[in-house]
Amino acid sequence: MRIESKKILVTGALGFIGRTLLETLIEENYSAELYGIDIRSIPSEAEKLKSHIKFDNIDIRNECEIKRYLRTHNFDGIIHLAAVSRVVDAENDKHNCIETNYKGTKYIAEAAAENPDCWMIFGSSREVYGEQIKFPVSENAELLPLNIYGFYKLEGERVVRKYMRRYCILRFSNVYGNFYDIPDRVVPKFVHTAMAGGELVLEGGGQVIDFTYIDDTVHSIIQCINKLETREINQETIHISPGIENKITDIIDILYGKGFKFTVRQNEARKYDVQKFVGDSSHRKDVLGDLSFINLREGIEQLISVYNTKSPLLG
Repeated sequence: MRIESKKILVTGALGFIGRTLLETLIEENYSAELYGIDIRSIPSEAEKLKSHIKFDNIDIRNECEIKRYLRTHNFDGIIHLAAVSRVVDAENDKHNCIETNYKGTKYIAEAAAENPDCWMIFGSSREVYGEQIKFPVSENAELLPLNIYGFYKLEGERVVRKYMRRYCILRFSNVYGNFYDIPDRVVPKFVHTAMAGGELVLEGGGQVIDFTYIDDTVHSIIQCINKLETREINQETIHISPGIENKITDIIDILYGKGFKFTVRQNEARKYDVQKFVGDSSHRKDVLGDLSFINLREGIEQLISVYNTKSPLLG
């Protein structure tokens, strides 16, 4: 399905998910007018984005700037991905997390809601659940965020529900898989360290995580766009994860199995890290269709292939 004669904005357009999403939409020849905003300038090598989207440097923490931009363009849909995107960064700079993940989301939702037909896809996180005792976790589980990042992602969800008539809240779970990712996130850091023969550091080592490959994440977002456009959905909250239990040490086993030589150092677990999350994927399948998500081994093998051909530090 193609989106006809629509204006769609991606915030955080130069981020890991945002840039991959925009490039995928371009490759799939979506006919919507694509717009992107980011606090950063578009990189010189991003020729695909430069030639196919209308890009602006916008800081969503600036209320006047972001509201003026949204009112000027009157978008049909907004995919809101701009955020402080790591738990550790939120812990180290709570103020920036509040300004970006909560206030920035509020400014966007307030302005977007002036157009009652505008829909929003909001990039939330599995961190809103905190530590659960029943697995897999369903979307209607009690929300008990353990850290600052999870708390303000939850506040962002509440803002979207308050202001937007049409929305889809997507709770992502440890997305990984290409060189646009932040190199210091767990999967790219482990893979890159193993390939370089360095020392891999485990923060705790007992975590169980529902890892999600980037292409599966992006295709799920596109399904949401289609279903919001056709009004098959209007107000949804969905896990975007395969619903597969993986130990963080499984990454190490996979990398050893690929023949890499590296050492491992284990630190004490950090107090703000959730130790276990596995999402129930049944609602996602009911709403978006039974998209086939790849497993962690396949995803890491594809990431190794990417790193063998292009630096993970690019982008």
